[in-house]
Amino acid sequence: MNRLGLCCISLKLKEQGFSFQTMTYKRFSSLPREEALEILGSRIQNNLMVTDKTIKFCAENNYVYRVSSDLFPLITYDEANVNLEDLPNYDTIQDEFDNIQETISRTGVRISAHPSEFNVLASTNQKAVEKTITELNFYSSFFDRIGLEANYNNPMNMHIHNKNGTYSEIIDRFKSNFDKLDDNCKSRLVIENDDKLNCWSVRELITYFHAQTNIPITFDYLHHKCHPDMLDEETAIKACHDTWHGYKPLFHYSESRQGNNPRAHADYAEAIFDHYRLKFDTDMELKAKDLAIAKYEEITKGVGV
Repeated sequence: MNRLGLCCISLKLKEQGFSFQTMTYKRFSSLPREEALEILGSRIQNNLMVTDKTIKFCAENNYVYRVSSDLFPLITYDEANVNLEDLPNYDTIQDEFDNIQETISRTGVRISAHPSEFNVLASTNQKAVEKTITELNFYSSFFDRIGLEANYNNPMNMHIHNKNGTYSEIIDRFKSNFDKLDDNCKSRLVIENDDKLNCWSVRELITYFHAQTNIPITFDYLHHKCHPDMLDEETAIKACHDTWHGYKPLFHYSESRQGNNPRAHADYAEAIFDHYRLKFDTDMELKAKDLAIAKYEEITKGVGV
């Protein structure tokens, strides 16, 4: 069965009061350290509780789920100098990890992550690379803690986000920094095609990047529409599908919002995307989140997609 995926936030749950919370470094640093840690710990505990609630919601609707990249505000931010163990409610946070692990084990919901665009393994800025390695390793350790296997069934998706140099130079930088990641992180990492003409298309990822790294390629429908680079959709999606080493791929779907920027994501889907007789799950990157998924399920009912 090809399943649809919820990205981060359920608007239905948000209406019921289940919302993620954040904390800026400006706010954190303006408070006495003890008070700041107490507030931060409470917000992280809330975020984990909402995550558990959202995974249960996905299980009820047969969705896959992409966890939020903002569950742990400031934890990997150097200036804050905070570890989870520093939080006064650390034991309760561990209980929330256990709750999530039990929910995933009981329901079988497929979990993924998409760390923020600021994570760039191929960067020429060493500080940015160090921050990226810290962030990716932390999220992979979180996946370990909630019982997820270190493989492509639970992918951590990112972009190369760099075109500074020749293909060989960029890929060499990426590979060098990729090798610095923890093994469990390397076993989950997948790479997505870009939507900008000066970034990495499916053709470039298949021809140059995958040939050198063997890392799976995530197909994004909207990004490919914006940057097809001489490949038709069917050829591109089948090429990406073949890179997943036998694991069921997790691809991305969205449509362009009306306006001057074709890369901007629409609230809802108006079309039915083609699976080309392939098996894969699809994160629905539409602004209306689960409301958009529900509408898409209505328009595809009886179509056999």
